[in-house]
Formats: sequence, structure tokens, C-alpha cells
Amino acid sequence: MTVSRLFLLACVTLMGCMVDVIAQDDVDCTRYRATGLACPTKPAALGSRLPDAVRPPSRPQILPGLTKPVAPTRTSAPTPAASAARDASGAPLAGPPPIRALSAVVPPASPTFLTIARQPALPTTTSTTALQVMPVAAPSGSALAPMVGTAMPSALSMTDTREPGQVIVYWPSFEEAEAVLATLVRDRRIQPVSSSRLEHLGGVVTVFQLKTQAEANELRNQLARDFPGLAVDFNTRYRPFQQAKPRIYLPIKIDLPPSNYPIAATTGIRIGIVDGPVTSIAALASSKIIRKNFLATTDTPASAEHATSIAALISGQDRVAGFLGVASQASLYSAEIMRSAGESDLANSNALVRALDWLLSEKVQVINLSLGGPGDAVMAKAFARLAEMAVVTVAAVGNGGPGAPPAYPAAYPGVTAVTATDALDNVYSMANQGAYIALAAPGVDLWVPDAGVGHYVSGTSFAAAVVTAASAWLLAQLPQLNAKSLPRQMCRSAKDLGIPGNDPVFGCGLIQIGAAMRDDRS
Repeated sequence: MTVSRLFLLACVTLMGCMVDVIAQDDVDCTRYRATGLACPTKPAALGSRLPDAVRPPSRPQILPGLTKPVAPTRTSAPTPAASAARDASGAPLAGPPPIRALSAVVPPASPTFLTIARQPALPTTTSTTALQVMPVAAPSGSALAPMVGTAMPSALSMTDTREPGQVIVYWPSFEEAEAVLATLVRDRRIQPVSSSRLEHLGGVVTVFQLKTQAEANELRNQLARDFPGLAVDFNTRYRPFQQAKPRIYLPIKIDLPPSNYPIAATTGIRIGIVDGPVTSIAALASSKIIRKNFLATTDTPASAEHATSIAALISGQDRVAGFLGVASQASLYSAEIMRSAGESDLANSNALVRALDWLLSEKVQVINLSLGGPGDAVMAKAFARLAEMAVVTVAAVGNGGPGAPPAYPAAYPGVTAVTATDALDNVYSMANQGAYIALAAPGVDLWVPDAGVGHYVSGTSFAAAVVTAASAWLLAQLPQLNAKSLPRQMCRSAKDLGIPGNDPVFGCGLIQIGAAMRDDRS
């Protein structure tokens, strides 16, 4: 009996010592309580040390849809759940309320162990580093698999202003982020898909990925309630301020009948262009272009950008951008006379006269002249002869400004001189003005296709190209018109701008194709 009592006394003493040792293995709660957070759980029973192992209820209190409860496992000696923080005596620790569970609380069945890897010490480097929140270990096939890198379901619709299902949080301090993230992993089984320490801005930015937008709403609202000072919101999207598609206002401004757009019946019409070289671009692939070079063998051809833009405005096609030249079925005859001269391009009277003669030999019906100069006696004679022939000649009035002298060939008799307007029908600020101006057409911020994605152009050159294409369109639709009657009909049907009647700024006004079609006078 004495031996039995001595053995029992030794066992009791040994167990007491072990309890003392375990009680001393406490958790340093200073950092957690300083931020108003609950301290991680203290040791609850012999053989169970937190946070290496916790005993949650059979259905963890987590966001709906994030995870599923682990199937209960029967044990020979059930142990009370230890998911809440308690002291050595088993009483709950004082602290702020935990993050609320959004799913219904279900009473626990039998206990289940979920293993959480011990949190390693977070790095204190001054550079931007990712916070490593360890994933929750779960049995094979369990729905408690970590969410890191989880792809969004294909059925989830993408929103325009935010990343679907994502919540972003800005923590003021690294310590607060560490503490709260550890709590979320321990109590909610959720963790961020990314978390970075901000070296210069300070604090930590974290992103959570939820399976549905509804769950993201719940997490965002709950974090905002439980931590009033926390910056938490949806992960917003930002885009560059650029136009997804080009702004094309030309067809509306010139009253191009919609029944004939984008199919313009200008097949058989021949249009002459006197300019620089026209390069091959996709928008001109379906256009018939006949080229003739009038440069000397020692000349360097001018840049192709200007002439190619003129050709595209007349007959180019870019269906993706919604662009179609007014005379898309017309044949183009390109007389290339412009040469490169330092930082500018230029031509001379000799090349221009020869180009006009070639175009007449090709029986063109409209000639576009998006060029100008002071004029001379030879040019005056050539254009006087041209005015007697069955060809409509269209020229740009020039970009010298309101006080500039008249530009030629636009100022020669018999030439339809064209100024440029913008989308609000204001005159182009750099356009020449004078009594020789006949018509106005859009020529400011016109989008034209090129070898890349297209670009915007401004100038009276491009307004002249619009009137050239409109002339071809009307000649194709109204065969009774000719080189003399067509300019008169375009003037009568133009939209009056500026001072009532013909004026030195807009001429007769803005060209209107539809109105010209309805004018039965020849």
C-alpha cells in the first residue's frame, strides 16, 4: 500500500510539473494587443500546442462558398473544440470581437483537427517583399484547399470597373497586416493571393480573390465594419485615356446618304491626284491605282504620308475602324511630282504641268490638287486651258492663315477652292481666306487609315480630298451633271456657314451630298 501511494504521489507531481512547463510556453501578445487584435490561442491541453493544431467545429465559420466543412472524424476520447483563444484555465481571453462569420453558425458535431503550418518570421527587408501567409493543410480532396492562384470560374462575368471577385486592403503598418492576416488564416481559412510591403509609401497592400462578387461584397463590408480605420475596397480597374475606335464624323457632316454608304456607286469614275508617292496599305488594297512618276532621276521622292492620306480619304476602306472613302469604287491616277528638299517637300511648275497633261490623257473626270504656291504666268495659262475642258478641278485654299495671300492653283478661275472645317463647323484656324474660296468641307481631325492603326490629319489639303471624292460620287449618281454644272449644284446645296450667303471664309458653305442629289437643277 505504501508503494502504491508513493507511485501515485510521484505521478501527480510529474503531471503538475509538465503543466507548469506548458503554461510557461506562452504567446507574446504585446504586438497583437497593441493593434487591438485578439492574441493567438494559448496551449489548451496536454499534447495540443497552438497554432500547430486547432480544433474547429465540424463546420468552420467562413465565407459562404469559400470552403466546405471537413467531414467529422470520430475519436475514442472527444476533446473540446479549441478554436477560440483561452487562458491556461480554459476561460476566454479578453479582446475585440473576432471577424464575423458570414455563414450560419452550426453547432459542432464531433471534433476535427486542421493543421496550420507555424507562421515564419516575416522579413524586415526595406525592399518590396511579398507576405507569406502559409496555406491551410487539408486532407486530399478536401474543399479546404488553399486559394492561392485560384482561377475565376469561366461562367463568372467580368465587370467593367473592377477585377471580378477581388478585394484590396491597405494596411497602415506591417505589424498590423501580419497579425490580421494570421487571424484570417486561422479563423476563416482564407488568405490573400498577393500581399506586398510598400517600401516608400509605407504599409502593406493585399488582394483577396473570392469565387463570386457577392462573397467579395461580404468580405469588403465585414472588414470595413470590424476595422473602421482600414482602407478596404474592390480592386478597381484603370484604363488609358484613348479612343477605342476612331472618331469618324465625316459622313454625317457632308450629308452622305446612308443608303449608299458604305457601298458607294462610283465604279467607272476616274480621279486624278497630283501629289507625292502613294504607298501600298491595307486600306487601299481594293483600290485601283495607276501611278506615274514625274521626278528627275536625281530627285528623292517625298514622304508618302500626305498623298496616301489623300488617297485613303477618297477611296480607302477600313471596315474594322468603320472607315470608307466617299468614292470607294473610283479608280485613282496618281501623278507623283513631290520631291524631298531638306525638311520640306516641294514640286515645280514644270512637273505640275506635265502631270496635268498626263491626267487629261487618261480621261480623268476629277483632279485633286492638295498643294499650292504663288503661281506664275505659265501656270495661269495652263489652268485657263484646263478650265475649258470636261474635268472638275479641286484645290486646297492653303494653310497660311486668314491674312495670307491667295494660294494657287486654288485662286485660278475655274478651280473649286476648298477650305476646311471641324466637327462643330468652325473654320480651320490656319486656313487662307479670300473671295476665291468656293466651298468648305471637313478637314480638321479627320481619321485616316495608314500602315499601322491610323491617325488624324488636319488641313485644307484633306478638305479638298473630301470635295474631290464628293464630286466623283455626284458625277456617278447624276450623269446629267458635267464639269460646269456640278460646281454650281454643290454651291447651291451647301450648308450656309458664317455670314449669310457667299463669304470669304466659308465660300458657299459646307458641301452636302444629299442636298445636291435632291437639287434637280443642272
